[in-house]
This record gives sequence, C-alpha cells and structure tokens, in this order.
Amino acid sequence: MIPHQSDLQWAMFPFPYLAALGPDASAGTVVYRLVAHAHGSMGSAHFLLLDVDRTTGEVKTTGRPLTPSKEYTLTVQAVDSQGRRGPHASVFILAGIRPPQFTNTTYTVYIPESTTVGQMVAVVQAISFQKKTLSYMLLVNPANLFSINQESGALGLTRTIDYENGQHLHHLQVRVSEPETGLSNMAEVVVHITDENDCTPEFMHSIYSRDNIPESTPPGTSLLQVLARDCDTDMNAELSYFIQSEDFGITSQGVVSPSQRLDYERPNHMYECTVLAVDKGAPPRTGTASIRIRMANVNDEAPVFSQTIYKTFLSEDAGPETLVAIVHAKDPDGDGVSYAITGGNEDSNFELDNQKGIIKLRRSPPPKLHGPQYVLNVTATDDNAAGGSLPLSSSAQVIVGINDINNNKPVFEECHNYSVNALVLENQPSGTFVLRVQAHDADTGVNGEVKYGIMQRDGATPGFIINTDTGVISTAISFDRERQREYTLSVTATDQAQEPLIGICQITVLISDQNDNHPKFENSRYQYFLREDTPVGTSFLRAAAHDDDQGTNAAITYSMSNQSPAYFHINPSTGWIYVNHPISQTSRINRQIIATDGGSRSSSVDLTVIITNVHNQPPQWEQAEYWVTIPENMQRDTKIVSIKATSSLGDPRVTYNLEEGQVPETNMPVRFYIKPNRRDGSASILVAENLDYETTSFFTLRVRVQNVAAVPLASFTTVYVNITDVNDNVPFFMSSTYESTVPEGAEIGTSVSQVSATDLDTGLHGMINYIILKDQSGDSQFFSINSYTGIIHTRATFDREQKGSYLIEVQSQDSTESARSGQQGQPNTDTAYVRVFVTDVNDNAPAFSQSVYEISVEEDKEVGFVVITVTANDEDEGANAKLRYQITSGNTMGTFDVEPEVGTMFIAQRLDYEQVQRYELRLVASDGKWENQTMVVINIINQNDEAPLFSQTEYHASVMEELSELPVLVLEVSATDPDQEADQRALRYSLQGQGAGSEFTIDEMNGRIFAQRHLDREVRSAWRFLVLATDENGAGLTGFADVLVDVQDINDNAPLFLCSTDNCFLGHVPENSPADTSIMEMCATDLDDPKAGKNAILTYRIAQNVRNEINLNLFSINPTTGTIYTVLRSLDREVVDRYLVVVEARDGGGLSGTGTATIVVSDVNDHPPVFSQRVYMATMSENLDINSEVVVVAATDGDEGENSVMTFSIIGGDEDRKFFIETDKVNRRGIVRLKKKIDFEKPHERMFNLTVKVEDADFFSLAYCIIQVEDSNDHGPVFFPQFYEAGTIFEDAPVGTIVTQVTAMDMDSGQNGRFTYSIAPESDPYQQFLVDKSGWIVVSDSLDREKVSQHRLMILATDMGSPAHTGSAIVLVTVQDVNDNGPEFEAAYHPIVWENTVAPQVVHMNNTSILLNVIDRDTSSNGGPFSIRLLVLTSDVTNFNLTDLRNGSAMITALRSFDREQQKQYLLPILMIDSGSPPMSSTSTLTIIIGDKNDHPHEPGHNEFIVYNIQGSLPTTLLGHVQSPDLDDWSEKLYKFDGKAPRQFLLNPSSGQLSIREGTAAGLYSLLVRVADKSWPDVTSSVEVTVTELQREALRNAASLRLANLTADEFFRASLAEESRYMILRRMLSELFQIDLEKVDVFSLASGQQPAQHHLSVWFAAHGSPYYKPEKLHGYVAMHKDKVRKTSSHTFMPYNQVFSMKTDIEFMKLCSFGHGSHLHSEAHCTAAQ
Repeated sequence: MIPHQSDLQWAMFPFPYLAALGPDASAGTVVYRLVAHAHGSMGSAHFLLLDVDRTTGEVKTTGRPLTPSKEYTLTVQAVDSQGRRGPHASVFILAGIRPPQFTNTTYTVYIPESTTVGQMVAVVQAISFQKKTLSYMLLVNPANLFSINQESGALGLTRTIDYENGQHLHHLQVRVSEPETGLSNMAEVVVHITDENDCTPEFMHSIYSRDNIPESTPPGTSLLQVLARDCDTDMNAELSYFIQSEDFGITSQGVVSPSQRLDYERPNHMYECTVLAVDKGAPPRTGTASIRIRMANVNDEAPVFSQTIYKTFLSEDAGPETLVAIVHAKDPDGDGVSYAITGGNEDSNFELDNQKGIIKLRRSPPPKLHGPQYVLNVTATDDNAAGGSLPLSSSAQVIVGINDINNNKPVFEECHNYSVNALVLENQPSGTFVLRVQAHDADTGVNGEVKYGIMQRDGATPGFIINTDTGVISTAISFDRERQREYTLSVTATDQAQEPLIGICQITVLISDQNDNHPKFENSRYQYFLREDTPVGTSFLRAAAHDDDQGTNAAITYSMSNQSPAYFHINPSTGWIYVNHPISQTSRINRQIIATDGGSRSSSVDLTVIITNVHNQPPQWEQAEYWVTIPENMQRDTKIVSIKATSSLGDPRVTYNLEEGQVPETNMPVRFYIKPNRRDGSASILVAENLDYETTSFFTLRVRVQNVAAVPLASFTTVYVNITDVNDNVPFFMSSTYESTVPEGAEIGTSVSQVSATDLDTGLHGMINYIILKDQSGDSQFFSINSYTGIIHTRATFDREQKGSYLIEVQSQDSTESARSGQQGQPNTDTAYVRVFVTDVNDNAPAFSQSVYEISVEEDKEVGFVVITVTANDEDEGANAKLRYQITSGNTMGTFDVEPEVGTMFIAQRLDYEQVQRYELRLVASDGKWENQTMVVINIINQNDEAPLFSQTEYHASVMEELSELPVLVLEVSATDPDQEADQRALRYSLQGQGAGSEFTIDEMNGRIFAQRHLDREVRSAWRFLVLATDENGAGLTGFADVLVDVQDINDNAPLFLCSTDNCFLGHVPENSPADTSIMEMCATDLDDPKAGKNAILTYRIAQNVRNEINLNLFSINPTTGTIYTVLRSLDREVVDRYLVVVEARDGGGLSGTGTATIVVSDVNDHPPVFSQRVYMATMSENLDINSEVVVVAATDGDEGENSVMTFSIIGGDEDRKFFIETDKVNRRGIVRLKKKIDFEKPHERMFNLTVKVEDADFFSLAYCIIQVEDSNDHGPVFFPQFYEAGTIFEDAPVGTIVTQVTAMDMDSGQNGRFTYSIAPESDPYQQFLVDKSGWIVVSDSLDREKVSQHRLMILATDMGSPAHTGSAIVLVTVQDVNDNGPEFEAAYHPIVWENTVAPQVVHMNNTSILLNVIDRDTSSNGGPFSIRLLVLTSDVTNFNLTDLRNGSAMITALRSFDREQQKQYLLPILMIDSGSPPMSSTSTLTIIIGDKNDHPHEPGHNEFIVYNIQGSLPTTLLGHVQSPDLDDWSEKLYKFDGKAPRQFLLNPSSGQLSIREGTAAGLYSLLVRVADKSWPDVTSSVEVTVTELQREALRNAASLRLANLTADEFFRASLAEESRYMILRRMLSELFQIDLEKVDVFSLASGQQPAQHHLSVWFAAHGSPYYKPEKLHGYVAMHKDKVRKTSSHTFMPYNQVFSMKTDIEFMKLCSFGHGSHLHSEAHCTAAQ
C-alpha cells in the first residue's frame, strides 16, 4: 500500500526539535538525526552551512563557518518512495551552548494514594546539549509533599497521602541546571492523586429482617431493601449487590425478592442468608450483612416419604402376618398423614395399617407368594389441617423381593437320550463339538442358575471339556478309535446357590471309525511247497489280513499280482489260494498277495510257492492244526502246546520256525516263541511275554517245519490260541472324591448322589457292586447305596445347625476272586470318598441379645448421627440368615430411621428437647420368613444452642495518645443470651485481636473496655479487635462484635532529616555560578499527623552558614521548600571544592531538628589537549592485515575527570579511508589501524600523510603521521592460457622430443616478480617430461601407452618472493600406441588337476571357467586375433594338450592320471602371438598344481625341544609344530593332547603349533598328542621338551662361530643313522675343552646371507667351575679349527669371518631348539633380559 501524506510522521524526541554545536565544528559533524515513520526518505534541505543525508536523516555541518550564538532554523520534509510528502518540521540549531531541554515542557503524573514514602513515582529528564552533568531541584513543592533526586530527576513522596482526606491535585515546578555552565531550564509537573480501593463497603444495618411472610408468596415479590456506602470515589465506590442464597435474588438497587417458592417447613421456619456489597475496585472489596425472613405456614406441600423406593424381601414360604415393611411419610406443613396401597396388590397378599404405615402379609387365607418380586404403590395423603384448598398426597414404591428356597436340584431331563447321540469321529482336532447337554432347575435366581462340569479322576488326562455355561461338550484331545472305542463321562450340573445342589448324568461317547489303517497281513511272507502234480482247482493256502478299522473300512478284498500264465488265483473274500494252471513245468512261483479295504487302502505280502518233485515230499504234520485255550495270566516260559512233524526222507531231522506275524493276533509283537525238543523231534510253543485278554483275546500262529534234504522242503501248520479272561482289572471309580448336597429336613430315602466305577474285565469279572464302608465317625450309618447303580440315599433326616456335612467312603468291587497277586481270594476293589453337604433351610427365627436397649443423645446432634446399632442373630446361614430391620412403633414424626440391612439407627429429623424428651422405639428383625422384636429407648439431652447477641455489631471509640493516667475507659459494650430461661448474669466478656490483653482489657462482668498502656499514634493510629460474650459463665456459646478505636494525635515528634547513607544531602554547583543559583533541596519529615493542626507543618533556616573573606554568607535557603541558593558569585573550586551547611527544620508546635548539607563545587573545562609529537613517522608492508596497528599517537590534557577525556580522529590525508584511529581512553593514546588493504602496485598508495586530531569536550589539537608502504609478494604467476592441449605423440618418441611451450607472468616487481617453471611430481610420477626456464616441455624418459595413455601435466610457475607464490596450468598430452607388447594371460591362473582322476579331463582355469584367455595391452589394432600353442620344451608338456579356439581363448586337457606324491606341479610354456604390425609374441608359463587327495595314512611323529630359560624369565613362547608325517600335504588335521592337557603347554587344535607357558619350571616334559585327519585312523605323536636354566654368566661369556652353507634345519636334522650337527658340535666342544657334555650350552642361532652363500651363526658357552672367558673359547676353537671343520663335516668361512663375538648382550637372542624324527627342525628364540 502507498502511504498517504498523513502516514509519514516525524518521530524525533523531544519536541521542539533543538540542537547545539560549537561554532568551529568541522565539516561532517553530525548535529541532529531526523527520524520519520513509514520508511520515508529525507527531502531536500538546501543550506550553505548544513546538509541532510537523504537516507539516514543525519544533519551534518558542511564545513562553512558558523556565527557564534546564532540559532539556525532548518525546515525539513520527509518524502516516501512514491514521492508523497509528509508534514514539514523545524529543527532549531544553536551555534554555541544551549540550556538543558526537558523531555516534556509539562509532565502529568498520577500517583495512587497507596504509594509508600520514598517510592519513585515519576522521573523528569532533560538533555544536556553540551553532554554535561545535570542537577534537578524542586522550585515549587506545596507542603513539601515531594522530594527529587538531584542526579536522576526521580520524584518521590516525603509522607503518606490519603485521597479521601487530602488534596487531589498538586502543581510542582522543577528546575534543571548544568553546574559547569550555569545554564538551567524549568518544567511543570502536574501530580494527580488517584483513589485506591482502600475503603470497604459498609451496610447501613448489619441485619435486615422481615416477619410473617406467607410461604405462598410468589417469586419476584419485593420483601425488603438493603443499602451500603463506600468512602472511595468513582469505580472504587460503585457497588454491586449479591446474595448468597439460591432462594432469593437482589437487584442493583438492593431490593431482595424470592427467586423460587418459599417453604415454611424449614428449621425455625426462617431463611437466613448473607448479602454482599462489592465495589468495582481492583482488587474489589466486599462488605456483608445478614438477612432474616420468618415464614408463615400454608398447606402447600404434599407428604414426603422417607424413601421414594422401599426395598425389602420375604422368603417364598413366609407365613401369615409376616412383617413386610414400614413406610413413613411426613407432611412439611405439619398435617396428619394416612396411607393406602394403590397398586401391585392384585393377589391381596399384603395388608397396610393406614395410620402407622405397617405392611404385613394377610392373615387369612395364608398368602401364596411367587417370585421374583412384588412392586406395591403406596399413597400418603395429608388431612389438610393447615388450611389448603384440597388435601395433598404423594406416592412411593415398595419393592418386595421373594427369596427362592433352593429345594430343587438340577435335572438332566434328556439324560437317557444323550448316549444315543454322543458320537465323535476319530482323528478330529481338539475342540470338536460332541454334544450339548441341558439341565433344568425349578428354583429361581441363582438357585436355578446352572453351571456344567465333567467329573475327572485325579491325575487323569481329560479327554473332553464342557462349556460351563452352555453345556456344550467338545473334545480336549484327538482320539484313536483303535486304542479306545468309547468313553463314559459323568457330567455334573450345579446350581449357584450358596449351598449348591448337584445333578449328575452319565453319558457314553462312542468314537466312530475313520479309514486310517492299512490292512495288515497276519504273516510278513507266505511260503508253500506244492507237489508238481497238484491238480488245478486245489486250494492249498489261506492268506489272512486284518484291518483295525470298522465296518466297510475294515472289509478286505484279496487279489494277486498279474503274471502269465496265471498259476494261482485267490478268493477275493476268503483269501484261499488255489491252483489255476498246471504247475509241473516250473520250479518256483513268486507272487504278491494284495489286501484292499473298503476305503481303498491296501497292503501286500510276498507269496513264494516251491514246486516239489513227486518223490521229494515235505515233512508231514501230525495234525493239520492245533487248538489250545489258556488264561491271560499264564506265566512267562510256560509251555502251552507241543507240535510235531515227521520227514519221510532218510534223515528224519526237521527244523521248526514260528513265522513272523504282522498283527497282534499273529504274534506281532512277540507273545509266543517255539522251542524244539531234540529228544523226540517235536517242538513246544511257550509264552514269551505277559498276555492281556483285554488287548488280544485270540492268536493264530503259523509254524513252519523244514527237512534237511539237499533241496529242503517245508510245510506249515496253524496253532490257534484262545485267551480266557481272568479277574485282573480293578473297578476304578471315575473320581476319587465326590461332592453332593442334601437339604436339611429332607425325607428319608432322598437321593443324594451317584458314584460310578469301570472294570475292563468281562462277565462276572467285570460286574461291579457298590457298598458303603463303615467308619469311626459314624457318618456311614446315615446313608445307603444301591449296590448295582451306585445311587446313594439318606437313611435319616438332617439338621444343618447340628452338623453341616458328612463324609462317607464307598467301595466298588467286582464279582469274582481277583487274579492279582496279594488279593488272597478276594475280589478287586477301589474306594472313593463322598462329601455330603447339608444345605440350609430357613427354620430359625432371628434373636436379639437384649429385650430392651436404652441410650441417650444430645438434642444438637446432626441429622444422620448414628445413635446405636442393634443386631440380631440367626442360626441359619446364607440367604436364610440375611436380616432386615424396621422400626414398627414409637417413631414420632419419623425422627429416627434404621439401616435395614445392618440395624444401625440414626437421626432422620432434627431433635428438639422442648418438644419430645424420650422415644420408645420397637425394632423388628426379619429374615423373610421369621421375625423377632426388641425395644430401643432413646432419651434426649437438653443443649445450649443459642449464642449471645451484642447490642451492636460494630463499636467505634477514640482515645488520646500518650495519656499518663492509666487505665482509661474507652467504651462499654453489652450482650444478651437468647436461650429460654437463660441466666443473663452468666455472660462473660473477653477480647481477641490487636492489643487484646495488653493495650486493652475488658471487665468480664460488665463489658467495660479500658486502655491499659501508653498509645503512640505514630506507631499505630487505629486499633481493631473483637469483643466476645460467652454464656454459661464462659463455658457455653460465644457471640462477638467488632471494636474500632482511633488514637488522636499530639505534637510529640520533632522534624527529622532522614538520611540512610553518608552524604545523602549532597548538592553540586559549578564554580563561578551567579547569585541565586539553586543548589539543592533539604527535606525533613515530621511523624505527627498533618491533619492535626500545625503539628507537621515545617519551616527551614540555615543554622550554620559559610562566610567569605568579608564575612558575607555564601548560601541562603527558602524557608518553605528548603531549597539552598548561592548568595554571591564567588565560588572557586581551586580555593575550596566542598562546603558544609547546617539546616534547621521547625514544626508548628516548636519542635525542631537539624541536617547537614554537603555542597560540592564542580570543575569547568579550561585546558586544551596537546600531542606528544608534532609529526609521527611509520612504515608498513602492503600485505598488512586489516585492523593491524600502523602507528600510535599520544596526547595530554591538563583538566581532570570528564574534562580531560580525549577523542582521536583522522581529519585529512586519507581520502580513500584506508585507515581509522582507535581511542585508548585509559592510556590517553590513539592507535592508527588499517581499515582497507593497501596495493603497492598503485603509485598513490606507496606513501600517506595523515592529519590527526585530538579533542576534549571544548578544545582540540592537530598532528601529522607520515606512513611509508613497502612492497610484498602478493601476486602469484599466472599462465595464459591455463589449459594447453599438446596433441598426440607416439609412445616410442625419443628423449628430447618437444611437446609444447607454456607462458606465465607475475605482476609483482623485483625478486617477487621473477619465477621458474616446474612440473608437479604427482602429475608426472614416472618423470617422463621436463620443462625448461623458457616454458618448453620435452620428453625426458621413454613413454609407455600401456601404463599411461594420456598425461595430464600440471606445470607450475613459482616466484622468488618470500613466501613464494605459485601459479599452475594443465597440459594434456595424448600418447599414441605402437605394437610393443606381446600377448599375456588375462589373469593369474592357478589350475588344479586332482590326483587319481581318470584321463582325459579338461583342466579348469578357475572355479567358473575352463578357458585360458589371452589379452594384449596394446590397442585393438595391435592386438588379436591371437595364436596360442604349447612349446615342447620339457617332458611336462607331453602330459597335456592345448586347443586354440581362435577367439583369444584356449582349452587345456590332461592326457593322463597323476600322483601328487610323485610330482606336485607341472610347468607348461605357452607361446602367444598377436596380429600387430610387426607381430609381437610372448611366452608365459602356466603352472598346473596336482591336487592332493587324502590317500595315504599319516604316521606318528616325534619332536624334541630344548628351551633355555634365563633365571626364570621365560615368557609364553611358541615352540613349533607337532610332527605327524604324511605323504599327503593337503590333509586337514586336528590335534589334541592325549589324556589330560598339561598346564605348562598350549596346543593349537588346527595348526598343531605347541607353545610353552610363561613361568614353566626347568625339567624334562614328555607329551603325547593325538592327531586325526578325518579319513585315516588317529595316531599319537610324542613330544619331548627339555627346559634348561641358563645363567646370565653364560651370556656374558658367550662365544660364537659361523658355519657356511648351513641352515638351522640342517643344523638340527638327525636320523636313525647319525646324530644332528647340533649334538656333534656339543660333543666336539666338550672334548675340546675337556668338560662334561652338560657343561656346554649352545643356546642361540642366527641365519645370515652373503653373496653366493648363506651361513649360520652359533652362540655357545662352556664352564668348568666358572664360565670360560670368550677369548679362551675363541682361542681354543681357532687352534683346533681343522678338527672342528672335520668333526662338524662342514665348511668354515674364511678365518676373518669365522668367529664373531657378541659384545652387546642386549642384542643377543636365546633360542629353544627343536628337531623331529622326520627331518624336521625348528628354532624358537626369546629376547634376553
């Protein structure tokens, strides 16, 4: 939006816009800053002397001279970005000094009356155009009410103010002065005293009352008016009325009226509430008064029932006149009430006493109650005695619950049908639905609510579960019919009564069949010997199969596998096999017999028929079949039958065999075995395992007999074994514990429960009889049991109150002697316990412990107060013992009530001793059928319930302060006791609150209040406390009233000059100030009351003045305001800089006080600043950092304080503003710093002459700084261009070939501008190029395109400055290919051909390819196609063939099988030729590895290690590899210690590396290591470790010798035929030094290398008693070097190289030596300590 003209407003402050500057101000001095809102820019202001910056609004000098003391008017206008102009403004600029300007010409201040003394209320501020210190003083200060801070201009109060009792408007005049210049200005301060909300609204009366208001008065009717007043003003005095009652409303004028219908029937027939008057102050204040409305009665209310709904209960068999309930209604109007049943009593079972409200069952005929409840409507009607238009009535409900008697147990009405439908298919998942049962209970409520369950035997896994609510039975497991075909369940139905009854139904669940079994043949195979002349149609063998399924699923059909000709057929139904075709032409016939069930499951068995010669007959059985019957408890190894067959051959011997069966009936699992009898050639069949009739009751055993002919023949017989049942199963109960119930009083013969047991035996063995066992408790005599059904009946009637439960033990027994051991001819038995609970019947009436209860209660107890709890006892239990209490008589006006379920009696209406002093209440307890009663007497105790009332709610009095004749009577109060017959003389008065009992006391008998102490109004001007009146001689109720006592003032306080710190009365005045210059204001305070005469009105005078040399006073004071002025213009700071003046303040009563004023004479600026030098010289480098110091100038000023504060500035010689100066005020110096960078290359920036100015507030001086600039290396060489493309060059270009030329330049001069060329090493890593000083780039070394096809050279130009600068350029050189590379393998191939593999086989180059690929690093024109072939240079090539595929690939074929143990690898030279011009060829060798297979066993090995330990410092050290020689070298072995692992050693299980642990003691250690390679048997290798302690003396005396062309391995190698070089050397040295072998230590080795040979250095030591010195050892060896050489069978090096002595022990190594039995040796060294 474009702003309008009015949108541009000036925002300078203060107004008018004034400014001042010195007449000699330099050009550019900022005089004033213009500020406008709405972002306008300054318009033109064309003046010769001043200029306006259009953007910043700064008004600056132009540098032209100004006329001293002349005021210039600058008219300005703001212009926005759209060219719209704002209003004009005038800025008045004085060329000279200007008096201070207040920020406002008039100040308006609002001060709340609650402002505290000394609190700052406003600040008047002025601006010093000379930047001088200002001083403020009050010239006009009415009543000295205000004070001002001389330095800050802060206004404050000298005493408290009160809006209600004082002046509201004050006009002050404030003067501001510059003590140093003597200039001053004045401003007016208008002070408004504002009202604070410090007055509380007060009602005209403390209590407003109105009597005889009819309760029928309509809402909104005016009853009375209240009025309050507030001594505050305006909003603080504007009142709003509120009433704290929902029954009444109040208008803004204070008119009170009902807000709803009023009611006479309330306590004392009176309404009492509080009315509030709230002002609108912040925060608001509230006054209160009481309202009392006394009512007159009208019959306008219907009777009110004590309950809207009464709940009670009866037993369904309750008799005539049984108490039901008592209803009670009270008429609020006090009318009489009558009752009637108006609904719910259609059967006339209930009768109501219309006066008492007692409801009972009818007397005749007897009531007939039906559940679950009756709802009676009862009406209460008043008698209209209060005089209404009509009688009024109300209703209540009485809900009578009928308690059901649990006298019916749940019954399964369809129990006999459940077993018919209880069927579940086998193999179904758990949760499968089986059946839903339902039981009915004729009772109601919880007595008729049924829950279902299944009885389980303890520990048995449940097969079924039942939903307790719905009765749905489902499976808990998956069933297998073949294991169990039916299950018997005992389902229970239990009602939910407290003493539940149980019904039981037994259900048999059948498991139906599913075709989940294959047919099983009786025998695992069938074999038969058949004469060759057997006629067609002859049946010779029957195949039998069984199927465990049922019905059609088990119907088996037989068939036979097809074969031509079909020699045999099988009857599909019977399984008989018969001859179907002549068999004389064959000797053996094999077939398969197939059995298929009705569900298409099948199985088969082999049939073998051997055709015998007519003359070669099989053995003949004495019987074609055998039958035997045995009991199931036959013992093992008992013979059950003998069988026999004979052979007609010359050798009569036969062998018997019991054919293997497939099903239990054919001896699978084995239950019988056969045993031959050699004596008579027969055989016996014996029992192998225990038999079980219940599992298998019949066996068919097939026996084979075979002769011993050359072609043995066999024949078969069948033994049929019939198993008979014995009594070996116990009749187990379905549960070990049964629970049941029987009602008390039930007739003899009542069915209690049914128990059930099952016996797996059959016939009489499984027939179960039940009996009850006698017990010591005698419980069994009360019950009988049906021996066949297990139903238990009662033989007596029971009383639950005598005994609540009975425990009997029942026994099940089968009907024959037990076949189980230990039964001694007795039947099998089982026992279970039956717990019979006697359920309660309501046959006992409640009974109270007392016939009369008496208690007393005070009349002032609140409604709801519990008076007494009376309880009765009922010997029944549960619902039959649930009692209900009711008050049936004596309850006048329903004063009391009772908790019906607990018997707690409480106050229902307020008690009044004056109306009723004693109640005799009849309390009835009923259990719903029977009832009983008692008397409760309640005595009412009279109470004092009215507090005394004072004649006034608030008393006012006054008393003079500082009275001497004490005590002084202040006032007298009086109160009365409104209680009837109260003793008014028993009132006692007391005080509470401020001063009670100390400053004030009261006569407790007559209410006279006295002042007991001196009162000081200045400490407290008013006292407020409570006066209390208590009846009953101070022990009763208390009433109270407020007392307000004002303390009157006397003139007892002298004026005080309050000063909390030193020199708080401090004034400043500049030296040479003119006469009548105001300096400061002295203010005193008088604590007396300013409203009381002249006690606090003050006048001032100077009690002790200062005189000059001619005895004239220097200072005067205004007697009213206390302002101190100068009298003469004679103050000189250099003579005296501080004066002390004593001022006296006197009040209107003659009291006075003094204070001392300190007057400080301030300095005036009269010394100019002076530079320490006229000219300053400095040099700087052109690369000096910005803000760096260039030169320091210094100046001094003779003044002090602010007058000596100096500011430095640069006013000439720096047109480009390259420098700035920083003022260091502490050290009085100016630091010239660099503001912009200097460029030496610009001629005008090589020297600067700066004009520097120093100034204080009034004076200035000038100096000059000459700065010389020195050149620096600030330019780097620059290439033109920075990228060169040099073209291509052949890779065989000769050294010195020119590539291109580069050019650079540097803008610096001298050494800084000279530079040299170079090539960055990283861009030419092979140093193939050079660049000379002229920039020519040439080839310096041979090029190779295959290494680098394109060179990106970074050419550097580095100047000679310090630090040096470098420029760079890029030269791109492309290398062109020549055919200089022959073909090569694409990859490093490592082909493997596995040993023992049948040839020919293609050789795989790697895991994924069989091709050998060839590449050429030259370009494609010099590359393929390639020619690849084998060079027949060695015999290795003859084993392979190479096929060139002519596409850069070849394939190699192995022509024979290999053995890695003969040769591990083959080297094939391959010639490759490319197609370049001219062509290049190369030969590479392909190494083919023969892969090892674990085709040789590994052998046990042996290692010996010698470890030298320097005085116990051996660390954990690797010794070597445990040997297990193996011709295979790729086999993976596992190593572990044989036996317990030794703690001194560590063995790596995969590598076989053996380590010795740190701290292993000296000694010989023998270890066994088991080595396994996963293919061959494990072997055990041995290791022998010798740990020898080596003394440090041996190290210090060690000698050495060097053996040529010998390795450490060869040094330790030993064989069975000869010793190792190590042992030979030790033995030779022991002979040489003529000492024992143990005293020669060879403890360190070092391998070395010299041209054309390697050598081994050996360190050794020898000792007799001490160790031999090295010199001696070397000498002996040198003397006998020929012997040493001959003995060691090795060559010594030339003499000057043979011996070397290790002089620095720190570099010696100690070794542990090891050698193995299979040419293995190792050395392991540890650093010497």
